[in-house]
Parts: sequence; structure tokens; C-alpha cells
Amino acid sequence: MMPTPNLSRCFAVLFGITFCQLILLAGGALAQTPANAKPDVGYVGTQACIACHQEQYQSYLETKHSVSMVSVDPDQEQLPAKFYHKPSMTDYEVFRKGDQMIHREIIRGVDGQELVRNEHPVLYTIGSGTHGKGYIFKDGDFLGQSPVSWYQSSKTWDVSPGYDVPFQPGFGRILNSECFFCHVGDMDRKQGNPNVFHINEVAIGCERCHGPGEAHVAHYQLPNAKPDETGKIVNPEKLDRVLSEAICQQCHLQAAGKALLANKDDWDYRPGLPLTDFRVDYQYKLGDDSMRVVGHIEQLHMSECYTKTDSLTCITCHDPHHTPPPEDTVAFYRAKCLSCHQDQDCGETKQRRDSLAGNDCAKCHMPQLDTEVPHTAFRHHRIGIHRDEAPVQQANTGLASVLSLDDLSALQKQRTLAIAKYQVSQEDPQNVHFRDYGFDAARALIEVKNQGKGDAEVNTVLSLLAAAQRQPTIAKTLSEEVLEQEKSPKRPRVEALRLLAQMAFQKQDYETAVKFYREVTTYQLQPFDFFYLALCEQSLGNPQAAITALNRAASLAPNVADSHRLLAQIYTQLGQQDQAAKHSELANQLQERIQALQAQAAQ
Repeated sequence: MMPTPNLSRCFAVLFGITFCQLILLAGGALAQTPANAKPDVGYVGTQACIACHQEQYQSYLETKHSVSMVSVDPDQEQLPAKFYHKPSMTDYEVFRKGDQMIHREIIRGVDGQELVRNEHPVLYTIGSGTHGKGYIFKDGDFLGQSPVSWYQSSKTWDVSPGYDVPFQPGFGRILNSECFFCHVGDMDRKQGNPNVFHINEVAIGCERCHGPGEAHVAHYQLPNAKPDETGKIVNPEKLDRVLSEAICQQCHLQAAGKALLANKDDWDYRPGLPLTDFRVDYQYKLGDDSMRVVGHIEQLHMSECYTKTDSLTCITCHDPHHTPPPEDTVAFYRAKCLSCHQDQDCGETKQRRDSLAGNDCAKCHMPQLDTEVPHTAFRHHRIGIHRDEAPVQQANTGLASVLSLDDLSALQKQRTLAIAKYQVSQEDPQNVHFRDYGFDAARALIEVKNQGKGDAEVNTVLSLLAAAQRQPTIAKTLSEEVLEQEKSPKRPRVEALRLLAQMAFQKQDYETAVKFYREVTTYQLQPFDFFYLALCEQSLGNPQAAITALNRAASLAPNVADSHRLLAQIYTQLGQQDQAAKHSELANQLQERIQALQAQAAQ
């Protein structure tokens, strides 16, 4: 096996620049923007549309977009319920308390004894409910995902997707604004913090497809207002295919890696603009250099129905203002097919079509396929002939952009691919095809930086790569530069603060470390940040502050023994023997539980 390239040498050779001399250059302006896509046009909310568009609003209520996320109504839930999750040795309960629905978690020891009880009122359901629903709770100023979900197809409560493992996060998965991007209509992130926000419009609303409505509403409030065609509102049907599809792709394109363009954000996108002006989505390439076709967008683009026409797009089949009733679904979508195809095009007789698929075109040409989400199947969006044989499994060997990048500069392509490679290298570090991706990302991003385009995201990735390669001086310089560039508590600032805190802690500079950890823990809830904050506070002679931080760490990760072990030590030093004994015993029981889970996982 070839050795992995030495990133230390890469930094030494390519980092021949003086940081303070770098200048961040502004990106180019967007051209041909619809009038309401400009950044200064405000959102008004779906309620402002109803007075003039009652019919469209009523049809919108029939769609799944209108229930992409809703406030919990206990009367509409299957309550009460209990189940035991054997892989994690955890009991779950779902029940009603007054007007609230409660999700409860009971972590048990090897003898079945209850060790920790954790429960939260649930505020929102997330997901349309067609396949199932997840649930959202609030922890202080933060929103998190419940470990419990409802699965519609099996009519059962079970652990949420990704939780069916021994060491699942329980109520410790705190969500950021990106997690809600495809489920809520609008939000206000406090001080730009993607982890703390107010949801202005709960479900996907009119403006996610038609763009912000402030200018449109103002125009029609004028006396004797006449129909306006200047683009104060976007009609997806009147856009070309690329721009029309971008409206759907903002949520329905979920690839292996994603890179935002410099100083852009998911929420900056507005209907009528190219999605690649804001972000680039990458999918895995296979050994034959083709793209892995796993998502609806990639599948549709591989269909002959798509490649042989310029007119077929998402809204050809999916009417955003009409969802057929279940009894009409087959006829509704069959009519969509026959609008282009003749009945005899299928090649099968009516009698055989009836016997095979109930004369349902989609059943054969867009079959239901199992997904990685438990109890759930989705429809394949490659329209064509699907064989019964299992697909040949091929290794992922690279990354390719899902959408055309013709409008991006070479440097922009280099930057986004490098960031996507870094993401993939972190998510799949053991994959032999991705072992050099850290080196590739560093080399590419250093070149970007040397050309004066070292934005906060670039510097953050480079600082993390430098730290991983034991280049603390470079990592520290880069992180300090990020703090100068990014004043709002976005991801680059949080990562830079955390890295500086870790380096200060390793040097036993607890005063510096505690300053950074205190700031990080106001922006984001991660148990390890609170744990290290506690270590710093204790080292500085602040035992009560250390206890507060450890209790927060334990509440976020209640199945971890270390927080309780350190609490026992601090209480012992304070002479509070009862508290010390309590946490010492709990730490021992949790450690036994962890060992049992490790043995179970090994089997």
C-alpha cells in the first residue's frame, strides 16, 4: 500500500505566504436576477398571500409541503406507547401530560436497574407523515431531535433513523438551522448563529417556491394596481428548466458532499436563481467513472425521458398545488405518462399490465425501493426499465458534481471540490479511495488562499487539517484569522474557537482555554465542550462552575461515565461525601453498561 502523503511537508512547501498580507476579495455580482430575488426584498409569510390567493392557498393545504413541520397536537398522536431498544439497553415511553406530548428515555444498567431518566416535551413533528414522523424538542435556546419516531408503514413507534445502534445519542442530538432547511418556511437566526434561531414560519410556505413577497404585496396595495410582470414574484412554470428545478433541488438534492460558495449560506438562495450560485453538491463516482445514482435528482437526470426532452422537469409530474386523492393516484400519474407516450408504447398488453401492476406505469417504471431509513421505501426516480436482479456493488472512487458547474470559475470549482473532499474524508476515513483526500483538500485550499481567496471556511478547514498533522503554529494562526474574519457565531468561528481552546488546554493555559470554551458553549451544545470547560474551571479553582458544566455534559450525554467520575472527585474535594458516593456508583454502573454494550456490538 502506498503511504499517505505527508501533509506536514505539504503545508511547509505550499504555505509560503504571510497571513497578515492576505486580502479577502469579494465575489462577483449575480446577473439576471428576478426582481424579488434581490437580497433587500423581505419575506412576508404565507398568511400575507391568502387574501388574494385563496384558491391557491387551499390547494397548497392539500400538499405535503404544508405539513413538512407542524406543532405537535397530542390528539393526533398514537398515545401512549412503550418499547425497549435492546441494542442500547434503553426503554422509551411516549405519553401525554396535560396539553403536551412527552418523550421519555430510561437508560438501564446490566442488571436492568434504571440508571438515568431523561424526558422532554415535544414541540414539533418533522416530516410529512407519509412515511413517518420525527419529533423536535427544545433544550434551553436550542432545538434537538428526539430519539423516538413514528413509522407510518408499520404503524409503530421505534428509535429514529440512525439511532438503531448500541451507542446512540439519545436526546443529545442538537440540531442547527441546516437541519431544518428543508422542513420550515422561514427562520431568524439570532446573531447569525445557525444553532439558535426563531422559526417564523413552521411549514414550507409560498415563498420557498415563489420567492420573497414584500415587493409583490406592496405593488398590489397601490391604488389601481395593474398586473405586474416585472418579476416581483417568481412563477416556477415560467422559468427555464435549470432554474425551475433549482427550486426543488434546494431541498430534494441530498448528495454525498456539499460545499457552500464563499460567504454564502443555504438560506441565501432565492427562487429564480441558479442553485450553484450558492452551493455545489457532489455525489460519489464509481469505478467505471459513472456517478452513483442514489437521489431523486440524479435518478431523474439519468432517465431517457429527461435526456431526450427539454420540457420534462420535477413539476411535470409533481403539481405543487394539487395532490391526487389515494384512489385517483394511479390514474393521475398514468395520465402524466400518456401526455408524452402512447398507450401502446409500453410493449405489454393491457391484460398483462393489469396482472403485473394494475395498469400502474410507475409500479414497473418507477418501482418502490427499500431505503436506509427503517420501515421505509421510496420511489425510484429513474424512469425506465428496472430489472429484478440486484445491482452490482461498486466501490466509491471519487466525487462528481451533480449539477453543471459551467458558470463557476476554475478557482471556485477547486475550492468547493476541496471542501467536499474534506467532508468525505472525515465521514469515511477508512475508505482506501479517500485516504488522500485530506492531502488533496489541503493542497487545493492552500492554492486558493495563496490567490487571495482565503475566506473563513477555507481557513477553518486548513486549520483543522494543520492541527491533525501536528502543525499547531499554523493551526493557531489560521484559527485566529478566522476569528478576525467571522464575527458571527457561524460554524467557522465555532470550530476556530474550539480548536484554540483545545490547544490552550493541551498547554495547560487554562485561563485562555476557559475563555474560548465559555464562548463555544454559548453558541453550541456539545457534551465534550462542557466536559473540557469543567476541567478548565476546576483547574482554575472554580469547583461550582465545574459542577455546573459537568451536569450540563451529563444531561447531553447521560450514558457516559466520565462526567460522573469527575463529579465524584470534585464533591470529594468539597467534603460532600453523599454526592461523591452517588456519582461514583453511577459512574461504575455506566462503565459496566458500556462494557456490556461493547461486547454485544462485537458479537
